Amino acid sequence: MAGESSPSWIYNQTVKMFAAGAEPAFESLSELEAHWGRGWGVDNDVGRIRAVLVEVCNVEGVGGGRLKSCYTRDPLIMVKGGAIVCRMGARIRRGEELSITRTLARLGIPILRTLSGTALMEGGSFAWINSKTAVIGCGVRVNREGAAQIGEVLQRQGVELIVIDLVGYDIHIDGSFLMVDKELALIDPTGLPYSFLERLKALGIRTIEIEPADNKWIVNSLAIAPGKLIMPQGGSNRTLDALAQQGVTWTTLPYDKMQLNGGGIHCSTMPLVRDPV
Repeated sequence: MAGESSPSWIYNQTVKMFAAGAEPAFESLSELEAHWGRGWGVDNDVGRIRAVLVEVCNVEGVGGGRLKSCYTRDPLIMVKGGAIVCRMGARIRRGEELSITRTLARLGIPILRTLSGTALMEGGSFAWINSKTAVIGCGVRVNREGAAQIGEVLQRQGVELIVIDLVGYDIHIDGSFLMVDKELALIDPTGLPYSFLERLKALGIRTIEIEPADNKWIVNSLAIAPGKLIMPQGGSNRTLDALAQQGVTWTTLPYDKMQLNGGGIHCSTMPLVRDPV
């Protein structure tokens, strides 16, 4: 028939034939592997790390005077399927967003959102509790608008975001809260609201509290796999014994010089890919 040879009919049939459906979702492993080269993203804080961002090797284009850029935790947040670029809440760090965006592009990591407007957010104040629940601590470096913009991304992925207020001038939640295993956290309770401690109990999260004899920086350790930590020196016997009783093992690093600059091991690393747990 003549109509079947018309350019408009052929065009519409071609579009119909090659249309891509909405499913599977962007962050699904099959989509990421097919179009982004591998499965990027994180949905927990304890799964075995498969790729990690550190300043010495990876961050591109960091200018002079960026003495805090070694703390790669803060300019971004990794979620399912890719990264969210933050908006830094300290004058000395504002501008790192451009360097981290270039780095993510070079590595081929999807950028799901860049925070805008009046949002303030730094990755050190974001933590995964489990694959369906995350928490943000608001304070002097993180505001509710920043949390809301992160929450919009997480909501589309079926993740609940808990938002809490930090104590005084505490800057990040990772100074008081660290998931060390699937249902186990190391905490400094003096830096967390009681309502959040109760919420952890409701989620089935056991906690080990540090004590005054501990180097507070041990909460800023890095879980490299379930129950396996890289930890700074200075844990008390009591706290280390409590971790060991829960099956946690660790490697200790001297990290006091980096701590003098205002960050620990957790601050200095951003896992890009973790195994699910």
